[in-house]
Amino acid sequence: MELKIHDQEVLLQKLWKSRKLFKQDLQTTNGESLEVIFAGVENLDAGPDFKDAVVKIAGRLLKGDVEVHLTEMGWYEHGHHTDPRYNNVILHLISQKPKGASAVQREDGASIYQLYIDPGEQKSALWKSKSDESEPEPEITIIENCPLSHTAGDKILATLAAAGRERLLTRAEQFREDLRGASWDQLLYKKMMSALGYSKNRRPFEKLAELAPYEMVRAEMQWVEEEMALQKCAALLFGAAGLLPSQTQPGGEILDTPTLTYVAPLERLWGQISHRLEIKAMKSHAWQFFRLRPQNFPTRRLAGMVQLLFRFYRQGFLEGFLKIFEGHARAYTRIIAELEKVLTIKADGYWKEHYRFEEGTAEATEALIGKERARDIVVNIVLPALFLYSFEASAGGLRNTLQEIYARFPKLSENVITRVMKQQLFKNSRERGGAKPSALTQQGAIHLHKLYCRPLRCSECLQLSDSASSF
Repeated sequence: MELKIHDQEVLLQKLWKSRKLFKQDLQTTNGESLEVIFAGVENLDAGPDFKDAVVKIAGRLLKGDVEVHLTEMGWYEHGHHTDPRYNNVILHLISQKPKGASAVQREDGASIYQLYIDPGEQKSALWKSKSDESEPEPEITIIENCPLSHTAGDKILATLAAAGRERLLTRAEQFREDLRGASWDQLLYKKMMSALGYSKNRRPFEKLAELAPYEMVRAEMQWVEEEMALQKCAALLFGAAGLLPSQTQPGGEILDTPTLTYVAPLERLWGQISHRLEIKAMKSHAWQFFRLRPQNFPTRRLAGMVQLLFRFYRQGFLEGFLKIFEGHARAYTRIIAELEKVLTIKADGYWKEHYRFEEGTAEATEALIGKERARDIVVNIVLPALFLYSFEASAGGLRNTLQEIYARFPKLSENVITRVMKQQLFKNSRERGGAKPSALTQQGAIHLHKLYCRPLRCSECLQLSDSASSF
């Protein structure tokens, strides 16, 4: 049976992950020999399909990203030739043979090698070896003979702490780039929107933050009563996102009474705001609902952001977070608790019984932004942003407090990287990850994996705790 077009692309991705291509004699579309050394790590976020792959082409070793399409034109149809995020792509994997020798162009003007694979020829070999069709977590390879794992437990913990501090500095520098042309409040707003999108809806949330920037939302909420401010914020975000019932159900599907009551003022306000500000709403199909737990639907996360904006719109995100630090001096535990509290949004009112704009689904009572997500936002967004601010504002006292908060912050939820790194680093140690895991050591594990383990910078890793023992 001939494979459907979508099936071909899915199969190509599975082939690349399966290592079935590693032992084959491969050639690029222009006839040069190609050897796959490492397939890279599957990227579940926006950007290339696989990150940090290693291939050898015509005897030359290349490290970079891999993108998968059905045809070479897919590269251009998806706009990758104008997207700087794809400037690290070194190989374009396609399932339909191009006409003659060819290559595609990156945004920076470089030509990318292409590899044509006939999925029909590879199908049986793959399906015999792998029958599980569920979507796995990204494959993380354990370095079996990790030099750091053979050192003392306190050395491992010191290295993790040093890597965690290095990660905070790195993120702060990345935020410096994002701050160009944006306000502090817009920076924090966009980063938090991205975090609420998780992996499947990150890009739509980021696009929404650009379409309805913080200053625009705040201007609409100013000089009106609080209830109207909340409604205008909801109307602007849901409308710009293309998620109001008039945008997703143009046929006028009958809604339940609570939905009609909640939505009616939002629809009216969106009509006024969109006309006045000339906002072109996103398409509803840009948002991913499929295979998401209802509690994680973008409608609920967006409702959470509406409440966050309502909490901060009078003073702004930056001033709001700074006041938490100023108000509690060196009461580090209290500051941590306040940061978690202000970013945790309980489900209330309409969203206590709804996942999206449709007939009520009882017991949708989980938080719109839960404690774990709030902690993640603190560690990965608030602390790096304020750390950068402390340098820009020459606020040494704030910087010292931030360092203490970062060192004392409780551990976040485990992910595939932290679990694998714990297994890799402590298999020869009695410490087993330390008596009290923290966000600092978790962030350190992620940093070690991405910047030291993947590129096999083992000797530099061993020196990390000595050369970067403090901020």
